[in-house]
Amino acid sequence: MSTTTFNTGNRTFEATAVAIPAYSLVTVDSSGTISVSGDNATEQCIGAVTEDVAASAYGSVQMLNTGGTIQLIAGGDTIAVAATVYLDGSGKVGTDTSNTKIGLALKASSTDGDVIEVIPHQTFLA
Repeated sequence: MSTTTFNTGNRTFEATAVAIPAYSLVTVDSSGTISVSGDNATEQCIGAVTEDVAASAYGSVQMLNTGGTIQLIAGGDTIAVAATVYLDGSGKVGTDTSNTKIGLALKASSTDGDVIEVIPHQTFLA
């Protein structure tokens, strides 16, 4: 089986030369390496790392398109249960509607760095 195939919702990627904190949203570049997603309306997140990933190391990414819920880092905005969350820079989620929609929060947060459960929005790449 090819290393680019996944069937369980997680896939292993190599990080760029910058470490990635656990539960950060990530983007894949043209060389196939991942980095922390930024905060703009055109950022195409693929998923979130499930553990801390050292610079240039390999780590597991829970893909956003596989269903179920995902653990993500909140960026400090007040997030209510059932609120729509958006990419908020540094691989975190927040409430800025001008950024890429990520999903629906199942846990409230008001502190930067909180880990919350989110149902991914199934048309986030539309």
